Amino acid sequence: MKKTSITYLFFYFSFLLIIGVSIFFERTLLLVVKPIIPLSLIVIYLQSVRERNILFLICMLLILVVDIFIYTDFVRYYDIIAVLITFFYALGSFLIKDYILKEDLQIKKLISISVAIGTLFIVYLIYSITELAMPKINDSLFSVASITISLLLFSACSFIVYKADRYEKGIYLFIATCCTLFTDALLAINELYYYTREFTVLANISEIIGLYFFTSFFVQTSLKDKTLDESDFF
Repeated sequence: MKKTSITYLFFYFSFLLIIGVSIFFERTLLLVVKPIIPLSLIVIYLQSVRERNILFLICMLLILVVDIFIYTDFVRYYDIIAVLITFFYALGSFLIKDYILKEDLQIKKLISISVAIGTLFIVYLIYSITELAMPKINDSLFSVASITISLLLFSACSFIVYKADRYEKGIYLFIATCCTLFTDALLAINELYYYTREFTVLANISEIIGLYFFTSFFVQTSLKDKTLDESDFF
């Protein structure tokens, strides 16, 4: 069996392990098992990609640290978590930027009914969660704003690549973005408003699936049109 196959099997096992811990054990145990996911994705990336981008490695390490702070004390370390998540979205956007052509940024290509509906949904979701969580984080408006702006940038970059349809596996970025929004919503509700074990389980499932598809895009994608020149990219 190839090394990459073994690594994928280890990732799948880790996924099931974390879900099992989320369901049957105290959440503090996630401090031990949750870092396995970003580390295994780093190994998958290093084994699968020849031209590696250090920004991807930093993104995975940021998620590792964020998870540790989340399951230590979300409210107490919220500002630190916000900074780290902001950096994750910002660096993720820089990673995705390399897959965007200059012509993909034309207004006429970006404006459509589906884009308008998606944008309104994202804005409404962010607004609703912020309003819900504000009583406990009313001293962290700057942190909330930084996460919001970086999340919108990340979502926009992902959607542009998906809508342009120039790359194989572009749908992976779309899935990753949807999982990201779902995870952030569940975490905010679970940690700041109403805690349930079920939300913890769902948040972990969504986060891991999102990270997996985010990684898989950079590992598996390729240009559909091989004749494009580097100067055409944004």
